Amino acid sequence: MGREAGRIFLVCDDLMFSAGVREAAAAEGAALEIIDSEEKFEEALERLRPTLFLADLHHRRLGGEEAGELVRKLRADERTRDAFAVAWGKHTEPGLLRSAGRAGFDRVMPRSLFVEEMPEIVRRAADRTRAGA
Repeated sequence: MGREAGRIFLVCDDLMFSAGVREAAAAEGAALEIIDSEEKFEEALERLRPTLFLADLHHRRLGGEEAGELVRKLRADERTRDAFAVAWGKHTEPGLLRSAGRAGFDRVMPRSLFVEEMPEIVRRAADRTRAGA
């Protein structure tokens, strides 16, 4: 039996960003789980093991400090603490970006850089899954 496809948890309510992540995930054979509430995040954590957690720090309900809480929950669970966690936000809000880094995201970047690097981030997460990491 083959390994489960890479699983990406995505917190993003921007349709353009979500579509881009969906395309990149499909190209790599990774499954995408759209997270739009804290309850859905907790349910997904119980059922699934993500290899990648992506969070828009400007999500209307799960952005900012809420995104920090989600990544702390991800890190607290032994099964999911190895997931690579990336957050992005407006470059004009450096305090928000720094706060996300302190919360436990592996990488925090401005939106423009995320758009540029997202396909590679998704590819690497899929490669980790295929390699059994």
